[in-house]
Amino acid sequence: MKSRRMAVWLLAIVVCSVAPPAFAQGSAKVVKAAAGEPVYKIKRGGAVQIAVIVEVDEGYHINSNRPAEKYLIPTALKIERTAGLTTTPVAYPKAKLQKFEFSEKPLSVFEGKTVLRLTARALPSLSAGAQTLKGKLTVQACNNQQCLRPQTIDVSIPLQVE
Repeated sequence: MKSRRMAVWLLAIVVCSVAPPAFAQGSAKVVKAAAGEPVYKIKRGGAVQIAVIVEVDEGYHINSNRPAEKYLIPTALKIERTAGLTTTPVAYPKAKLQKFEFSEKPLSVFEGKTVLRLTARALPSLSAGAQTLKGKLTVQACNNQQCLRPQTIDVSIPLQVE
């Protein structure tokens, strides 16, 4: 009896030491985000269309910017304020409605490659040269069995101001 309790206790210790890393895995492991161009050229007083490419690994999805349920974490790109630059709100593509085993109704998701768009305007007073527009993309990736920990991914958009 004592050896059986000892075996159960050891099994519990092993399970507890292995399980946390699986639960702690973050969404950034399966979601990548980058500027659509190596450098965006913009004239002082002008504007440029910017694309941010979001790549979700096969077998995973992220909630759209307008998830079907209030408790789901939306995909959101927040652009940091930069002196001399203004940006329009981010335009998100149309999401895919998909039914999963764990939900009673279809969910609004992005899969694979998703392109987010915005426009940056350079004020006439902005200094010429290299600038970086920075953003933060919040996502939560899920597959058919589990959701990964939500994460915020840094996004850098290189600009060349002329």
